[in-house]
Amino acid sequence: MKLLRAILPLCILVPGFVLAQNASEVEIRFYPQNQLWTYQLEAARGLNSAVLQNTAVVNHGNTRRVLGQVRFDVMRGGDAILTKTLYPADLDKIAKGGNAMAGAGLMDLLAFQFNPQVLFGGKPDVSATRTLAPGASLYLPAQTFTFSGQPESVRVTVDFDGKDADVVTSIPLKYGSAHGRFRFPLKGNWFAGAGSTLHSHHRWAVPEEFAFDFVLYGASGNTHKGDGSKPQDYYAYGQPVFAVADGEVVTLKEGIPDSVDAMRHANESLVDYQKRLRENQEVLLAQGVDIIPGNHVILRHADGVYSVSAHLKPGSIQVKVGDRVKEGQLIGAVGTSGNSTEPHLHFHLCDAPSALVCAGLPIEFYNVEIPLSDSPRMIQTGDLLVPIKQ
Repeated sequence: MKLLRAILPLCILVPGFVLAQNASEVEIRFYPQNQLWTYQLEAARGLNSAVLQNTAVVNHGNTRRVLGQVRFDVMRGGDAILTKTLYPADLDKIAKGGNAMAGAGLMDLLAFQFNPQVLFGGKPDVSATRTLAPGASLYLPAQTFTFSGQPESVRVTVDFDGKDADVVTSIPLKYGSAHGRFRFPLKGNWFAGAGSTLHSHHRWAVPEEFAFDFVLYGASGNTHKGDGSKPQDYYAYGQPVFAVADGEVVTLKEGIPDSVDAMRHANESLVDYQKRLRENQEVLLAQGVDIIPGNHVILRHADGVYSVSAHLKPGSIQVKVGDRVKEGQLIGAVGTSGNSTEPHLHFHLCDAPSALVCAGLPIEFYNVEIPLSDSPRMIQTGDLLVPIKQ
């Protein structure tokens, strides 16, 4: 499917961290930092998932500390119902990868994903081994958990070699979706081409973790007619996009052309296409993160919730910054501008007025259903969505 490809995560540049217990010289820090949103895997059996996107162990002391192991416990009522342990060989391998990313400048280039200010407390000094020099950090990338029911938190314990005391902290798990009542932003039947399932690129990016790419299919089983070489070939192109709830327009970007060059060429192999996409993304990133979502509109809703409608058609935006809009009001049309590989609507909720410099929030729409589902549940990648008859 020729949809939006993963740009590494985004982040909110505000100070904050979770203090470790039992040691004043070592901290365990997270980004996002205050809570860990879950997403439903299977409703009838109560299965949920959580991705702890970024963890750092930061040594503020004046002596070297050698990590023996790091343990992640999913906690319910004081009991660990699920445990994942990273042993010395795991930590050395992970540390080498984190150090390479930092050394290549990726943590600065992709600050929206790592947020060094929050995760490391400033400029990252990422160790290449599990031995932390004074001022150094160990970076631990995405840790994934799947579990039944609703445990309360993920506890992280760092064990050091020698007689150094353990360091322990927890981050609370949060269930459900962002506060508010939201209508689907499109009319008619649509497919969730990419959602929050673990095999989707969205789930691994902080701002896009709960985002959707909505596409249209024709009777042929394709998302386009003809050879799909032009935006106008796609059934989604030009379809109206509506406000999901009452709100205020706080951010708007327009004047970006459709990304025709990012569409897959006829007879182009998938490997060659993906290589070209990565090169194209590097060019877009060099122009600034606001280019990635293309033409887009961000609305501020109640309780600090923001909605992002991205990759809109050039010249289609019907609102301006400062406008108060009503639920269901026309705001633009589906396009393929920015980091987009074919016409579709990229939509997500987040906690700040930026498409990338934010942390994503789960959403549920009150006016669509999943006809092939055997019980009510949250939307997954590949779902057909149809309007609920009012």
